Amino acid sequence: MKKITKRIITSYFIYFIFHVCLYAQGEANIWYFGENAGINFNDEKVKITKDGKLNTIEGCASICDENGSLLFYTNGIDVWNKEHTIMDNGEGLLGNKSSTQSAIIVQKPKQKNLYYIFTVDLYDSKKGLNYCIVDINLDNKKGSIIEKNIPLVAPTAEKVTAIRHKENNKVWIITHKWGGNEFYAYLLTEKGLDANPIISAVGEEQSGDSDNSIGYMKASSDGKKLAVAIKGKAIFELLDFDNITGKLSNPITIQMNEGDLTYGVEFSSDCSKLYGTVGNTNSLYQFDLKAKNITESKVLIGKTKGWAGALQIAPNGKIYLSDYGNDHLNCIYYPNKAGLDCEFVKNDIFLEGKKAQLGLPTFVQTYFDDIENLQKITTSSGKKIKIGEAFVKTILFDFNQFVIKPEYYATLNELVDYLKSSTNIKIDISGHTDSDGTEQENIYLSQNRSKSVASYIIGKGIDKSRVFYKGFGKNKPVLPNTTPENKAKNRRIEFLLIKS
Repeated sequence: MKKITKRIITSYFIYFIFHVCLYAQGEANIWYFGENAGINFNDEKVKITKDGKLNTIEGCASICDENGSLLFYTNGIDVWNKEHTIMDNGEGLLGNKSSTQSAIIVQKPKQKNLYYIFTVDLYDSKKGLNYCIVDINLDNKKGSIIEKNIPLVAPTAEKVTAIRHKENNKVWIITHKWGGNEFYAYLLTEKGLDANPIISAVGEEQSGDSDNSIGYMKASSDGKKLAVAIKGKAIFELLDFDNITGKLSNPITIQMNEGDLTYGVEFSSDCSKLYGTVGNTNSLYQFDLKAKNITESKVLIGKTKGWAGALQIAPNGKIYLSDYGNDHLNCIYYPNKAGLDCEFVKNDIFLEGKKAQLGLPTFVQTYFDDIENLQKITTSSGKKIKIGEAFVKTILFDFNQFVIKPEYYATLNELVDYLKSSTNIKIDISGHTDSDGTEQENIYLSQNRSKSVASYIIGKGIDKSRVFYKGFGKNKPVLPNTTPENKAKNRRIEFLLIKS
């Protein structure tokens, strides 16, 4: 690239961008639950919010925009807007305060203003699964329900979850029929909801005693697994989910002790661990999903103060656990780690006079894909990144060179460690230059710089099938090449982390 004398140092900015295609990751940053309790994940330190109007025993849901600003929240019956007043037409939804997962909120793909609220009632109700549509642009951006209580299937168990389709521009909404073993998966696209479900008759029946309707259902964030708690049968059920076809298969029954009342379930962000609660024994368990015998991998992680309730992974990668009537939330700090290394902390967050009950908000689970591992990478300033946000690492190179200087190996090793712990991630490396030199020289140099970084990563044990590289020369500047400072910023490597 340059035939200029011995200026030595060029600044290279490395942007690590976690590519999630359809959504950013601020949507789950504010929770409302229990007796007017709330927490906010928009800052590095979790903050308590006490402005919520929601008071419910179990199921609830909330949603923010992509930047983490509150839009609305619900207990499945009433909907509160961002100003904590009842949304226009936001009363009389068909959920129930005592339904395990009374509601979930799903943004319509490619429609920033439209949100679907799916509700499930009690097991013995004829209401089952219904939906409403919110247009958040109405009523001075506070939102209004424009379609209400549209029926889908009844009766259902008290279960609903959502996961993105493999193509990322569609979302599956899944419930379980009451009185049989059928799962119903509905596909939401930019054209609307397909009311003809994919039905999978597989696994345990949910019928008979009311306790067989109770318990959470969660999808893994990679869209490949589904976990179900069936309280009355003392079991956790694990199934494979095909997020292209919507079909469920290969059920595994994890039988707990006789008399155990299973309730909450949640996957770790790397989808290697399953957590479940047994309410009446105040117990939290971990299961290793890579073990030959998942049931025998059971580890008692800890005990709660009261009845062990819902589990929910958060934007910070931790999993929070509610127990009935407690003015604190419990926390699993490192959910991807095996056994007691996951570090369960009892009474971790004080709710400042508010109380948790059994439930925590239900979200589209793909919001939480592999965040614990991703957040091990820091910016140059040491700040933890969030999924979907670019951040900067600075690496200095000698002039007109593509050899990585040893003092910057630590920066790349941080990325290598992430790739080793996140085997479902591939990396795309792009090299760039400024405008000095010929087109051919710049293409050659940018290719060699991206190749040198790729070779380093492969040499550290990352399979070459996961590493891609290319050079763009001067063709994609981030700033006009009008000053030496701008040119330095254009001489860069960009990384794109992509789910396999």
